[in-house]
Amino acid sequence: MSEPASGSADKRLSELLLALSDVLLRHPIAVQAAFASLAAEGRRFAETPEGVRCKEDLAASELFDRVRLVWRSLGMHAFVEQPTEILPSFFLDGAIRAAVLDKLEPLLSSIFDERD
Repeated sequence: MSEPASGSADKRLSELLLALSDVLLRHPIAVQAAFASLAAEGRRFAETPEGVRCKEDLAASELFDRVRLVWRSLGMHAFVEQPTEILPSFFLDGAIRAAVLDKLEPLLSSIFDERD
C-alpha cells in the first residue's frame, strides 16, 4: 500500500470527501435512487464472467476493506438497493441523537463554520 499523499493532494482529497458528504446530506433521496440503480447494475455485472473475476479479486483485496471504511464513514451504508422508505432512517436517527446533546448549539456552529 502506498503512503498517503501530502500537502495539496491531502487538501484536495479532504475537500473531495467533504463535498461528497455534503451531497449525501443535501440530496439523500437522489443519492438513494442513484445507489439503487448502481447496485442493480453491479449485480448484473457480477453475473458475467468478467464480473465474477472482479468480484473474486475485490473480495481478496485489502483495498476493498479500506474503501468500505470510507464508505461507512461517509454514511453510505444507509443506502440500500431496494429501499422500503424514501429517506434512509440513518438521517432521522442522526438528527434525534444530535437533538438530545447538551451542547447542540456549539456543535452545530462548529460544523457550519467548517463548511464556510
